[in-house]
Amino acid sequence: MTVFRDDLLKERTALVTGGATGIGKEIARTLGRHGARVCIASRKQENLEAATSELEGEGIEVSWFACDIREGDQVDAMISGIRDGLGSLDIVINNAAGNFPAPITGISYNGFRSVVDIDLRGTYNVSKAAFEAFLKERGGHIVNITAPFQNMGVSLQAHVAAAKAGVDSLTRTCAVEFGPYGVRVNAVAPGATADTEGLDRFEKVETGNPAVCPLGYVGAKQDIANMVLFLTTDAASYVTGQVINVDGGTSIDAFKLSLPKE
Repeated sequence: MTVFRDDLLKERTALVTGGATGIGKEIARTLGRHGARVCIASRKQENLEAATSELEGEGIEVSWFACDIREGDQVDAMISGIRDGLGSLDIVINNAAGNFPAPITGISYNGFRSVVDIDLRGTYNVSKAAFEAFLKERGGHIVNITAPFQNMGVSLQAHVAAAKAGVDSLTRTCAVEFGPYGVRVNAVAPGATADTEGLDRFEKVETGNPAVCPLGYVGAKQDIANMVLFLTTDAASYVTGQVINVDGGTSIDAFKLSLPKE
C-alpha cells in the first residue's frame, strides 16, 4: 500500500534492472501498480519469464529483456529494444547488483571485479545509454539502489562497499550533468530487508541481529519500493543528487544497541 494515487505514473515507461527477483521485482510491481509500463532486465531468462507471468497476473504491463549490464553492447541492444517496442523511457532504476559476504582474503580477484562490474559499471552503462537515447530529450528520473555501509568499515563487504561508494559518487555526478536536461538522479540505500537473498546470505554467516536498529525491526521490500516511487514523482521535484537511507535508522546508530522501552 502507498499514499499515491493508482494512476500516478500513467503513460510513463520504467526500466528496472535486476527486476525479476527480490527488491527489484517489488519496485517493478509498485511502479506498475501506479500506472507505469514496466520493463524488467536480468541475466536469467527463466527468472524474467516467471516474474513477467506473476506481474501480468496482477494487471501490470510488463516487457522483459535478458541483458548482462556489464556488457555495453547488450545494454545498447536493450535500450534499442525499448525504443522499438515501447517508444519511450522515462524512469530508470539501477537495481541489479552482485553480493556475497566474504572477508577480503576470501574474495578472489575475479570475484571483486565481478561485483564492481555489475554494481558500478553496470549502473554507468545503463544510465549513459538511457540518457543518450531518451532522457536527454525529454527529461526523466534515474534511481540507483546502493547500500548503507560504504562510509563505514564493514566486515565481509569490501567489494560491495567499494562498488557502492562509486555508485554514490556517480549518482551525484549524473545529477549535476543531467540536471540541466530535466533529469533527476538519486539513490536509495536499503538497510536489512526481509525476504531477500542478501539478508539470507548474511544470516547464514551469523552477522548478528539485523533488527537491531532504532525502529527495532527489519524492513520490507515495499519500504524500499515506496521510496523509489516517491523519488519518481513530482512530490520530489526539487530532490536530486541525494543518497537516501531506508534502513530504520541503522546508519545513524553509532553503538547499535537495542535499548528497552521505558
